[in-house]
Amino acid sequence: MCYDYMRVGPRVMGKDDYGVLGVTSVDDEVFVLLCLYYNQVAVYSISSYQLLRHLSLPELKLNDFNNLTSCVRHKCLYMSDYNNSCIHRYDLANSARSKWAVPEHPCGLSVTPDCNLLVTCQSPDKLVELSAESGQCVREIVLQAAVCLPWHGVQLTTDKYVVSHGRKYSLSHRVCIVDDDGRVIRSYGGKCGTENGQMNWPRQVAVDKDSQFIFVADHENSRVVLLTPTLQFVRHISEGISRPYSLHFNDAKRRLYVGEWARHSGVVVIQL
Repeated sequence: MCYDYMRVGPRVMGKDDYGVLGVTSVDDEVFVLLCLYYNQVAVYSISSYQLLRHLSLPELKLNDFNNLTSCVRHKCLYMSDYNNSCIHRYDLANSARSKWAVPEHPCGLSVTPDCNLLVTCQSPDKLVELSAESGQCVREIVLQAAVCLPWHGVQLTTDKYVVSHGRKYSLSHRVCIVDDDGRVIRSYGGKCGTENGQMNWPRQVAVDKDSQFIFVADHENSRVVLLTPTLQFVRHISEGISRPYSLHFNDAKRRLYVGEWARHSGVVVIQL
């Protein structure tokens, strides 16, 4: 594996300790959602990592539960707005903006194999699939009580879902495979810790579409956990990574982008 590093965002009040809430890519550009009040999305060249421009979203209310994803087919960005209970859609072709209401507090975002938007919600804990065309709800999956405070969900090619959950005072810090009834089929993790088989505040997940291997941002352990499609441990990736918060895997480039929430936050780029 080869590592590179992409510094992101301006200095804020003389400090660099803001976080990367989300990272994604469309064609030859990388989009980074920062925990800022304005110019929230920084746009970089995918080849040189040079800053190209910023996108400012005045209606997006600042919250560190917000997230970012993209749809290559529809050439658009999606941003969750936890406080306003909505999704912001940004059309990259014409800069058109729209807003989709979500009844619960939306946090993690991903795009399904059918290119719909999958929203992970809290209070109550569920996955909500929205139509890419209209933003209307296609389905809701209420998660088992054991999956408490979910952060991020991704639909697998098996039609099951991988979901991360757990935070500072949670009894369980896990990644789970759940079915379309929200039942846990298998899991990795449990009690908070640093050993193999343990995690500390697992945040976002990313999936290699070809192999279906799963990457997990093990936030407080400052590492990425690599798991098989059946959640068997493969390895830890920790070189140069500090408190990973968001993940994006670019299948075409075979690159894993790791957004940090730490002093001097940035995006670690890992060439696989």
